[in-house]
Amino acid sequence: MTSKRFEPRRLLASAVAAVGAVALVVAPTTPAAASTIRDGWVQLCPWGNYRVHLEYVDLYGRTVQLGPVLSPGADCWWGPIPTGSESTLIWVIGHFNTSSDTFAVIGPNRNYETFYNGVDGIGIAAEGTTASGGRKDAHYYRY
Repeated sequence: MTSKRFEPRRLLASAVAAVGAVALVVAPTTPAAASTIRDGWVQLCPWGNYRVHLEYVDLYGRTVQLGPVLSPGADCWWGPIPTGSESTLIWVIGHFNTSSDTFAVIGPNRNYETFYNGVDGIGIAAEGTTASGGRKDAHYYRY
């Protein structure tokens, strides 16, 4: 009679569970394809030379921080947008390297805010530098 701890199916299930648990904890350093970002979630990748975070308008009309402040080169962060299925505006906020001041990072079409439809997943990558006060050299794109 074989011991249950040596059954191939049980060993395979344990290995799959362990790999799955690690996959949930480790964030990728490269962005996910937009279609793989979970509905209602956002991904932020800090690829510039400055710290960065997101802000959004909550259901009460307040602008609040979404997620942590990420350091340059850190792993991408994923998290839910807590507006349910309601649309909102999102801003990418950069942090200067030489002071505690922040600045709005410019995005596609020269807009500082990006519209989130409240349904799909959204990816944002912040790039560039804080040169020229962050206004000319820092930018983000959506994916």
